[in-house]
Amino acid sequence: MENWKEYRKGEIPKGKYKAKFVFGEAGLVVELASRDNRIVLDFGIVSAIRTFDRNILDADIYDNIEELRKDKFSNVIYEVENGNYLNEMKWIASGYLDYQDMKQYTIITDNCCIDIAYEWELKIEVL
Repeated sequence: MENWKEYRKGEIPKGKYKAKFVFGEAGLVVELASRDNRIVLDFGIVSAIRTFDRNILDADIYDNIEELRKDKFSNVIYEVENGNYLNEMKWIASGYLDYQDMKQYTIITDNCCIDIAYEWELKIEVL
């Protein structure tokens, strides 16, 4: 079963965010924008990423999110232990992603959901 933890709780101000993706030579940057804030999440090189429309969230693709749903996913970014997405990516990659530091981060905004398989700690910049 998935275990969701609010990642670096309190660093991202609460708000209704929309996400924008920037891919480049340095890897993945996710920009979150609300009416009052702009947040830059710098992942660098990621191992796997999945994105989909926020409406898919109602299809119950995640386990154990009832409390987060009640809170309207106010933390925006979560570290998911034993995440279904990461486990699926490990299986598809035939062991390539099966090392201890690999984590699943999930970002839930007003316009999309993003699952990321990533090995390091990401950089958060509040602008």
